[in-house]
This record gives sequence, C-alpha cells and structure tokens, in this order.
Amino acid sequence: MDQDKHTLEFLKLFVRHQQEIYAYILTLVPHVHDADDLFQEGITVMWRKFEQFQSGTNFAAWGVQVMRYQILDYRRNQARSKRVLMEDSLFEMLMDHLSTTQDDMAVRIEALRKCQTQLGSRSKRIIKMRYELNTPVEKIASCLKISRRHVYHMLGQINGVLLRCMRRTLAEGGHPV
Repeated sequence: MDQDKHTLEFLKLFVRHQQEIYAYILTLVPHVHDADDLFQEGITVMWRKFEQFQSGTNFAAWGVQVMRYQILDYRRNQARSKRVLMEDSLFEMLMDHLSTTQDDMAVRIEALRKCQTQLGSRSKRIIKMRYELNTPVEKIASCLKISRRHVYHMLGQINGVLLRCMRRTLAEGGHPV
C-alpha cells in the first residue's frame, strides 16, 4: 500500500507541474523531437529518484534540476557529433538564468491556478477549451451556440478577471507584479 501512495503522490505532483518542466526543456533544446525524448527519459529518472524528493518542497524546481542533467548529457552527445549550436559558457549562463526565472514562474502559475478556481463553471469550461485543449474559437462558439464575437468578448473578460486576480494575489504575497 505504501508503494501505491508513493506512486499516487508522484503522479499528482507530476501532472500538476509537467508543463513547467517541459517548457524548461523546450527553452534549451532546439528540436522538439529531441525535447520530447529528453522529457520522456527525464520522467523515468524522476520516478527512479522520487524517494530523494523532499515532500512539501517545490516539485517543479526539483524536476527542472533532474532535467538539467538530462539536457547536459544531451549537449555532451551533441558535441561529440559536432551539432552544438551554442558555446558551453553561454549555455550555462542561460541555464542559470532559467533556474532563477523558474522560481518566479512557479509563483505566478500557482497564483493563476488559485484565481482559476474562483471562476464560474462556464468560464472554466471556455478557458479549458481554448487554452488546454487548443479548441478553435469557431468550434467553441458552435459548442456553446453563441457567436465567435461573443466568445472573443468572453475570453477578454475572463482574461481580465484572471489578470486582476493574479496581480492582487501576487501583491498580497509580496511578489512583484
């Protein structure tokens, strides 16, 4: 049963933070198919090393660190085949900067999640369709039986509500807006 609890905790944290971790890889790896491969390999490494993760700490930051080593291995392999696109020193600076930015991004994503919980069910549905499922506006309009113009208007209103809520939430937490 402990193994089931361990697995469930990993899956819950991973699903919540997978986009942040994948975005980190995409910023440092020039080819999407290579980024996909690294992400898959990194997930396996994260699972194997999950007992090293300190519960209650920042899972996304931990996952990014795991991926950082995957990316460094990838770069070493690329260097052997003479396919490196950037000097190592510049790449290291970029990785360090992204790690710093990652913490700020995690705070902002958490604020956005908190603000999304305050939306009504219809607004949540529209946001999910448009931004998670990448549904075209025309299809959203058809599903909701409203005009495209009305969908754009609603998206603008929802985005405004989320933006104001995020600014308020970040300010209350002492974070720069």
